[in-house]
Amino acid sequence: MTTASPQHADSAHPMTPALRELLADSVRLFAGLDDAALDVLLALSHQTTVKAREIVCRKGEPGEALFIVISGKLKVTTQSEDGRELILAILEDGESFSEMSLLDGQPRSASVTAVQDSSLLVIKRQDFLTYLEEHPKVSIALLVILSARLRGMDDMMGDMRFLDVRSRLAKTLTRLALQHGRTAGNGGIRIDLKLSQEDLGNLICATRESVNKHLKAWEDEGWLSVSQNGLIIHRLDVLESAATEP
Repeated sequence: MTTASPQHADSAHPMTPALRELLADSVRLFAGLDDAALDVLLALSHQTTVKAREIVCRKGEPGEALFIVISGKLKVTTQSEDGRELILAILEDGESFSEMSLLDGQPRSASVTAVQDSSLLVIKRQDFLTYLEEHPKVSIALLVILSARLRGMDDMMGDMRFLDVRSRLAKTLTRLALQHGRTAGNGGIRIDLKLSQEDLGNLICATRESVNKHLKAWEDEGWLSVSQNGLIIHRLDVLESAATEP
């Protein structure tokens, strides 16, 4: 696995209208900005591409830039004391990352790796801090985003403490279906992520064997289907119920 070099521009905004539309419509951080403010933002940024399994940034590195996902999927990870990977989040189009280290100047608190080939918009730290001073709406949006992530981490810690593996897996599959699901045949929902059973285990702090056991049981019950192309949820309502069981 290699580390990306996002500080080098791969492209000088060949699709500026499309980028402006993405920033205005899909990036919560920049919602409500007018065209002039978005043009300033684009002038401060550059695009880069990363291949699947390429590391964009590592935990402990200086936070020198803000990243916005133009297209693709990435995972945010950290490691436990025994070296196991824990997936904290899956990022896709319109989402941003590396805000915390950008603001406080501290090393990055997690690593980010491309799950599939991805295109990113990159804004250097000092340029973004200056932009925040001139655009208070973005500062407020940033506070909202960081607060939501803090709440999400609180929920995750609560799940680890109070829910068993079965309930945590059901809750995670429900969330992934709602956030990343695509309509499949017969009313099913395909989770549009190439996550292995080991990846799912890393999302919920469980072993691959535990995940496999519950997926097989739920497949036998007709709740979902497992294939090389991913998961199709057939009974989201039942999974939602299982997610709340103690």
